[in-house]
Amino acid sequence: MTISVENFRGDTYYLHSRLTKKGNISYHFSKKAEGAAVIDEIPSGFEIYEEPNGKLYLRKKTRQHIHDDEYRLINEGMRKYSNIEDFKIDVKKNVVYIYLVENSFEHDLIPTHLIDKNKQYETPLRFILNDEEERRFEVERFCYLGGIDDWIYLDGPADLESLIREYIQHLGKESFYELI
Repeated sequence: MTISVENFRGDTYYLHSRLTKKGNISYHFSKKAEGAAVIDEIPSGFEIYEEPNGKLYLRKKTRQHIHDDEYRLINEGMRKYSNIEDFKIDVKKNVVYIYLVENSFEHDLIPTHLIDKNKQYETPLRFILNDEEERRFEVERFCYLGGIDDWIYLDGPADLESLIREYIQHLGKESFYELI
């Protein structure tokens, strides 16, 4: 049986495997069903990961640095302090990225299902776990100046809740670009 997964855009991907030159097995997802590996279950120690923009990977499971209640706190903070409804939160190791829709469309001209299928997400803000014992975080924003295009430190280490309250309110507003 071939493992298939549908991403948030509604595209179906099939799990493929191949032998590397060293004789190891390498996994990847493709929209093409032919040549897909006949695998009954996900290999032990692996998980399916979907990027915020819909690309799928089979990756090794890693230790979670960010606790579920911290993830929930950021999610609730987005709903409480920001008027942005379409966002995603992605955790990689000790960093929590907030993704917002990058492109905006004239909703009167394009059907909703096409907008949803073609939207792209970018990450303007991230929280970095700085101290695992004390659960202290730093916050950074992405700088869009042509010569820089990198992360700018804003604040911390501090408790996550105060950083959320202070910085999430600026997402989607001009005041975000004044944060330094």
